[in-house]
Amino acid sequence: MVYRLDQNVGKILATLKEQGLEENTFVVFLSDNGGPSVDPIANGSVNAPFSGQKTTLLEGGIRVPFIFKWPKGLGKGMEIGEVVTALDIVPTFLAAAGAPPSTEEDLDGMDLLPFLTDPRKSIPTRALKWGYTVSMAYRQGDWKLIRLPDRLPMLYDLSTDIAEQHDVALLHLDRTKAMLKELGDWDHRLPQPLFLEPPSWRVRHLMFYDADYTLVQPE
Repeated sequence: MVYRLDQNVGKILATLKEQGLEENTFVVFLSDNGGPSVDPIANGSVNAPFSGQKTTLLEGGIRVPFIFKWPKGLGKGMEIGEVVTALDIVPTFLAAAGAPPSTEEDLDGMDLLPFLTDPRKSIPTRALKWGYTVSMAYRQGDWKLIRLPDRLPMLYDLSTDIAEQHDVALLHLDRTKAMLKELGDWDHRLPQPLFLEPPSWRVRHLMFYDADYTLVQPE
């Protein structure tokens, strides 16, 4: 599958070049989740130095490749080391097309063009939230809270614990309570899903939070 993906992304980019569209076409490449590294869905992926994998909201499940290519608008060779999200794609595309979203549209994402075109600008810290099957997560700066149905909430300081090995929820109770309240308020505001995953998925997803993960990349 990876080979076919590589070949066909190449075909798309080659066609854009052949048609004279490469310079002014905005292309985004990203994955929808981290690699599966634990049975029964393992495929040889190693997400080190992060723990977690596909179907979890640990860093190994939500950190993915995210590449922008638009030669006319962005140039090339710039790297952003700050946190962005797939929700930023729509407002960024709208701004690139000259039609930034209005406040009435209430998009969760952010226009990244100012930061992609000027390396002196830093993306402001913002709250990010995720929900997937039975799990939810909330990141606020370097603090990240994960909520699961079968245990107390877990809190990690990603500035010192990028592998999420040390749950400090009980050491920072006020922060844990505040973040849990905000996450719950967001959860209540979400629309009811039209389609839900099979019950067996929810059981399996919890299992992946208790798995042992390789935290060092192989040599």
